[in-house]
Amino acid sequence: MADFNNFWKSFGDFFVNYWVNIVVCLAILIIGGILIKLLSKLLMKIIYGTRIDNASGSFVVALLRIVLWVVLIFGCARILGIEGNSFLVAFSSVALAIGLALKDSLGNIANGIVIVCIKPFKKGDHVQIGSVEGVIKKISILTTELKTFDNKRIVIPNNQVVAGSITNFTANPTRRIEFIYSVSYSSDMKKVKEVLYQAAYDYQHTLKTQVIRVFMLAHSSSSVDFKVMFWVDVEDYWTTYFDFTEVVWNEFAKNGIEIPFNQLDVHLKDK
Repeated sequence: MADFNNFWKSFGDFFVNYWVNIVVCLAILIIGGILIKLLSKLLMKIIYGTRIDNASGSFVVALLRIVLWVVLIFGCARILGIEGNSFLVAFSSVALAIGLALKDSLGNIANGIVIVCIKPFKKGDHVQIGSVEGVIKKISILTTELKTFDNKRIVIPNNQVVAGSITNFTANPTRRIEFIYSVSYSSDMKKVKEVLYQAAYDYQHTLKTQVIRVFMLAHSSSSVDFKVMFWVDVEDYWTTYFDFTEVVWNEFAKNGIEIPFNQLDVHLKDK
């Protein structure tokens, strides 16, 4: 009981003796917090106006915000008269306990730093991470955020981003696009190749500096299959993907090339 009374007496004496320091610390925490918030917004505004990747920039600003808060807390501890070494030991002990409890979160932070350093993608890139496909919106301290093409928001822990495979569809300025078309066995195969090649060459988004390839791919059960491959700028990929088949349909119709449907020949044997 005596120890309990002594504790409350010491606690009360601390407030009586250091009430000015406590008020100053509270004021510094409030003002410092506001300044850190304003500085973060200012840095993000500067980043948006430069060529720095916005997704990586937001991660760096978030990390800087944590560092500034730690510095602010250490400064307040000094104002309260807490010795730096003692506070550092206490802070380290608390940090260790929090680190053990939140080891997965700390791993996400570390992997976020890895993502920012190796730069496998940037904001606006079309990527596939594991089985998830979408456009990069933000890299935060713990997660990477994507938006799918049907407007869903997907948040992936940074651990999974680094551990999984990453396919970046927009990393390079050009992409090769491929189509397969089937024609009937009665078609003039040489003419089919010529029509497909000319359709690819005349298409508005085809890069004429790259090779255009048209070749017979397979003899299917009811058709002969041809493959067409040519190159487009990455921003024209999906426009070409949805438009070019209609172009080929019109060219086949214009040149009398038949697109077959599945057929089954039945032979009756006279016993």
